[in-house]
Amino acid sequence: MRFSSETTEGVSSRELRARGEIPSAGRFVTACLLVFLLGFSSGCYTFTPVAVAPAPGTELVLGLNDQGRATLGRSVGPAAEAIEGKLQVRNDSAYVISVSSVRYFNGGTNVWSGEPLTVSTSFVQQAQERRFSPSKTALAFAVGAGAVLSFILTRSIFGSSSPDKDNPPGPPVGQ
Repeated sequence: MRFSSETTEGVSSRELRARGEIPSAGRFVTACLLVFLLGFSSGCYTFTPVAVAPAPGTELVLGLNDQGRATLGRSVGPAAEAIEGKLQVRNDSAYVISVSSVRYFNGGTNVWSGEPLTVSTSFVQQAQERRFSPSKTALAFAVGAGAVLSFILTRSIFGSSSPDKDNPPGPPVGQ
């Protein structure tokens, strides 16, 4: 985008918007909606310690210990903090999961497309299960509904049927 005075003098904002030099309000609203939905969808879940024998298909987050990071470094990359995915098989010595993402200590995340990975239980520092949280969902919905309601109430989106208070009454009829 360019915002120089040389190219915008005497040009209307409509023309600038048509040339793509001013972002449209629709794009801004769409971006805000996407950010809200991302927070809303992630806010609906909670992580709890894994039961002794989780069922296949359970969403797991496996926090790796130092030995796990060193051993799985070739598979998932160095400095991996946690592996997230769906449990395929669990036995006494290992988890077999279809990996959806790997989170790293530097804050990065690597998205996977369900490749199976066997993770020894001795490599896991902490195993957590991703569960739906009705209370967080209700809170996120209430915040979203409040934001939409406050937006509507602070704008003149819906017309008002009350007369304007600024206009004085007209002359009496019949005089």
